[in-house]
Amino acid sequence: MRNIIILFFLISCFFKNGYAQNSLQSYIDKAIENSPLLQKQENNNKIIDLDLKQFNAIYKAPKLNLNTNVLLSPILSQEGNKNKLEWVSAGSTNYIGYDLGASNGGQFQALISVNQPLFTGKYYNAQKDKATIAKAKNENRTQLTKAKLQQIVTHQYILCVQSQKLKNNNQKTIQIIEEQIAQIKILVNAGIYKLIDLRLLEIELQNNQIENERLNGEFLNNFNTLNLLCGINDTTLYNLQNIDLHLKQPLHKPSLFVSQFKIDSLSIKAQQKINELQYLPQLSAFGDAGLNATYQPTPNRLGFSVGIALKWNLFDGHQKQFKREQSQLLLSNIETDKQYLKNQNNIRKYNILKQIDNLNEQLILIDSQLNEYDKLLQLYQIEIKQSLVSVFEMKTLIKDISRKQQVKTNTLMVKEILINSYNYWNL
Repeated sequence: MRNIIILFFLISCFFKNGYAQNSLQSYIDKAIENSPLLQKQENNNKIIDLDLKQFNAIYKAPKLNLNTNVLLSPILSQEGNKNKLEWVSAGSTNYIGYDLGASNGGQFQALISVNQPLFTGKYYNAQKDKATIAKAKNENRTQLTKAKLQQIVTHQYILCVQSQKLKNNNQKTIQIIEEQIAQIKILVNAGIYKLIDLRLLEIELQNNQIENERLNGEFLNNFNTLNLLCGINDTTLYNLQNIDLHLKQPLHKPSLFVSQFKIDSLSIKAQQKINELQYLPQLSAFGDAGLNATYQPTPNRLGFSVGIALKWNLFDGHQKQFKREQSQLLLSNIETDKQYLKNQNNIRKYNILKQIDNLNEQLILIDSQLNEYDKLLQLYQIEIKQSLVSVFEMKTLIKDISRKQQVKTNTLMVKEILINSYNYWNL
């Protein structure tokens, strides 16, 4: 009993893995997993978070610095007709060197300074709003990238299924011809049909075998392209599952395509808000402590200083107004692009739906015709045994049926491609 359970588990895993390897969803998942663009967009969110931490440090954290400076201004004293090098002058009046009033004999500094921005909450919040919008923009771009990947992979998967179906249809035609050849051989030996009739079917068989090789090559090329799109390094050819897409109704939320325009507008407004803040007065407190002397340092030159700094941009050549006008023009451009896309998208989706309706009508007629062809083929197969129809007529009928099957397959796949396109633009 235990062995049976283990065997059942292994078989279940086999079928599960087999499904994962040849289903459309498995290829879409693999493409998303291996997409370098999506990996970069994921890192972009991390970069935005780090930028926000940096702004938090700029606007809220104190800046602590260590400043050290040793400046010596030696002179060559000539007091008493004697030349003497003095690193720090004792008050000589006859010397060669810098003016003592300008150099003070040197400078000795070892200071720890601190600068603390004041009342910066509005600056940080503006950067935080911009970061939030940037992450929303990146997330919207990620969803669009996934949707585009899904559309591209689905389109290529449809081409693979199309090649696979065309190849299977051709193989069925080969099987029908082979069955007819076997039957005609018996009738030729019985003197009912001529040898030329047999040769006619054999040539038609060769034509279909050549076509089968061409279709094999087409399927291989489409399959390798699918693996390339998904980043799959596997040369194994799988029997792909059939595809049956359905039209998706729009979700009750803003379109991803329209959302990107809204986010772009918010981004411009957030940047304009940051620009406006540059023209507000900015206060900061500062201070330092340590050694600051102009003569040889001693402990009584240790001290500290504190103060408040004000920075206020009063005039910069009307740049503030220029930036406002630029922002308004950019917002106008975004609105124009949004309305254009919405209009184009409505036209595009309407045309796709009309094409799908037309293809559905074609498929109804094709199915009806194929049913008639099947009945006719069955009748020919009965009458050929009685030498009531020619082999040429039989060959022509088989070729017509094969051609019509390929037309049906191509029509079905064009319909799937249109549905795939509609679902993408209906996001």
